[in-house]
Amino acid sequence: VPCNRNGGLRFSFQGNGYWLLVYVMNVGGGGDIWSMSVKGSGSGQWIVMSHNWGASYQAFATLGGQSLSFRLTSFTTRNTIVAYDVAPPNWSVGLTYEANVNFQ
Repeated sequence: VPCNRNGGLRFSFQGNGYWLLVYVMNVGGGGDIWSMSVKGSGSGQWIVMSHNWGASYQAFATLGGQSLSFRLTSFTTRNTIVAYDVAPPNWSVGLTYEANVNFQ
């Protein structure tokens, strides 16, 4: 049974200048994540994030000062969505950012 969620995916940030831990909330569709990548506006390449626990994924990369986009694939459906420019260049750990996309 698909999860109907209001609004977009939410990304809560933790970490430091060299490590970003992202907890994903408000996941629609199957309510699960199979894989996740991040791309900084200054890099041009997707960085595959490793699974930490639950709906938390981490990247060991220097991403400060860049707007961040996320690419997520659902475990249940294998559908992939991209949330562009979720966090602004001045993003900060301890904050949560909402995308304008979600799984159906």
